[in-house]
Amino acid sequence: MTSYGDRYQAKKPIRKDRVAIAVLFVAAIILIPILIRSGCTRQTEPLTVIDDDTVVVRDDSTTDEIPLDVFPIADDDTTTPLPAIEDRILRHTVSDGETVADVAAELGVTVSNLLTSNRLFGEGELQPGRVLYASYDGVVHTIQPGQTLTDISLTYAIPVETLTSANGLSSSSTIFAGDRILIPDVTATFWDDVVRLSNGVPSQFIWPVAGEVVSTFGWRVHPVLENRHHHDGIDIDVPEGTIVHAAASGEVYFYGEQPGYGNVLVIEHANGFFTMYGHLSSAIVSSGRYVEMGQEIALSGNTGISSGPHVHFEVRNGEFPIDPLRYLP
Repeated sequence: MTSYGDRYQAKKPIRKDRVAIAVLFVAAIILIPILIRSGCTRQTEPLTVIDDDTVVVRDDSTTDEIPLDVFPIADDDTTTPLPAIEDRILRHTVSDGETVADVAAELGVTVSNLLTSNRLFGEGELQPGRVLYASYDGVVHTIQPGQTLTDISLTYAIPVETLTSANGLSSSSTIFAGDRILIPDVTATFWDDVVRLSNGVPSQFIWPVAGEVVSTFGWRVHPVLENRHHHDGIDIDVPEGTIVHAAASGEVYFYGEQPGYGNVLVIEHANGFFTMYGHLSSAIVSSGRYVEMGQEIALSGNTGISSGPHVHFEVRNGEFPIDPLRYLP
C-alpha cells in the first residue's frame, strides 16, 4: 500500500508542470495581443506630395491637344477687341427704339459698316442693351471658332501682313474665337452679299446665287438622261462664270469632280449640316479653309451632265438631302 508521503512525492512533478503552464499562460496573455497587432497591421504606401502645379490624369483618360485659336464665341456684349486696337474700335449700347441708321449716325459710320461689323441682316429696330461695334478705319471682324488669320485674309481679300500690322499681331500670333479685330481700309465685304442674298431676313442659309430656280427638289425626269430619278437639290439658272457664295459659314469639306455633278464644292456647317454646289467651272477656296456666310467660294459652270450653265445646290443633314427651299429666305 502506498503511504500519504509516497503519494505526495508522486504528485510533486505534476505541480511543477502546472507552474510552468501558468507561466506560459501569463506570457501568452501579454505577448499574443502584441503579436496580433504587429502581424495584422497593413503596411501603408509612403505618402506622395503633389505640387499645386502638378496635373493628375486618371489611368483611363487620354489627352487631346486643343488648338489655341479654336474657342467658343462668347456673347456679343461680352467679347472685347484685342488690346492693341481697343482705342480704334467704337462701342455703342443700343437704347430702346434705336435702329441701325440711328446708331450709324451716332457713331459717324455708314450703315453698311455697322451691318458688317455686327453681322446684322437688315436695318430694322435693334434689341435694347445690345452692344454694337464699328470703326472709322475699316470694319470690325469677330473671330470664329477654327478661323485663322489666313482664312480672314482670304475672306476680306487683303494680305495677312495688312491684318497683323493693323492689329499689332505677328504671323505666328495666337488668336482666340470671340476676339474682335480691325479689317483696315475696306468698304464692300462679303456681308453686303449676305444682306442681298438673304433679302435682309435672318436665316440659317442664304442663296448661293441670285437666279431663277429651273428645277426643284424631288422626283423628276432628268433633262439630259431622260430617266426618272430623285433630284436631291435645286438648279438655279445663272450664266457661266457667276460668283457662287457660301450659303452659311463653315469649313470647305471637299472640292473635286464627281460623276454627273462635274466640279463639286462641299462645305461642312454646324450641327451636322452640309451644302453642296455642283456643275462649277472652278473654285476660289480650297479644302480645309474656313469660309464665312456670303463669302465668294467658286464660279458657276456647265461641267458634268448638264443641260446648260447653272448651279446645282443641295442642303444635307448628315447624308440625307433636304429641300433647300425649306431653309432659304
